Amino acid sequence: MRILILLFYTSILAFSCSKEIEIKEDQKGDQLVVEGYIENDKYAKVYLTKSTNYFTKIDTTNFMKLLANTAKVTVYSGDQFEILTLVKDKKKFPLFYYEGSEIKGEIGKEYRIKVELEGKTYESTTSITKPVEIKLLTYFSKANNANNNFLNLSFKDPGEEQNYYKIYTKRIGKDLDFKPCYLSTFNDFGFNGKVFDFEILSSYSPVVDSDSERFFLKGDSVIVKLCTMEKKNHEYWKNIEAQIAISANPFGLSNNNPISLFSNNALGVWCGMGTSYGIIKVK
Repeated sequence: MRILILLFYTSILAFSCSKEIEIKEDQKGDQLVVEGYIENDKYAKVYLTKSTNYFTKIDTTNFMKLLANTAKVTVYSGDQFEILTLVKDKKKFPLFYYEGSEIKGEIGKEYRIKVELEGKTYESTTSITKPVEIKLLTYFSKANNANNNFLNLSFKDPGEEQNYYKIYTKRIGKDLDFKPCYLSTFNDFGFNGKVFDFEILSSYSPVVDSDSERFFLKGDSVIVKLCTMEKKNHEYWKNIEAQIAISANPFGLSNNNPISLFSNNALGVWCGMGTSYGIIKVK
């Protein structure tokens, strides 16, 4: 009886302390979001979408509204310029992207991008930093599961200046494109001018992926891309990675003002990358 009385008063106290919270949504939808790249010896590739509010209903109609496929995208290099071509790819999202065919990326050169959409102009600049060669690629597994493999990348950091890195992988026959590895944006603080080993996990989101998806499996043939970039692009991607890490924690505090490298209130990045490649098969 004492226990029942205690539970009764506890429940009354709990309900009397409850308070309905009204969430006021910050309406910031329809901002242009740019994800653009230019690498050494490759043409520019640019993805354009629009932001949406957190509580927006996601259906086919609203999904298509997120695509920004009526823009004019121009890339400039010195006295040269080209208007990128709109390409459709049904296997990916976004369904459309813009790609160059004339100006190839060159190490040390600066590139300016201009996006014109719905009467507004958005601009950014970047340059391609010197690539760093991959020295060695290996793989290893944890003792409790020989089929769950990590990759290990080894390279020698140049000692002349501070360098900024990001790593991508592509599993041949499984991935449609290169994906950034989990938390793989870093600089050479602590190993400047030295040989450095980096343990690679596959592209992995703690929100939508299972824990096993961060591993490479027996039989996987993996292309690894080591990228160098400017400091501002490094800071952009570190900010994005922090948001991914925070999203896995229900008590984490997210930054509602993400870094942008574009003018005129657009979100996103225009990233020049110096790239080198390696390939390995997990046996």
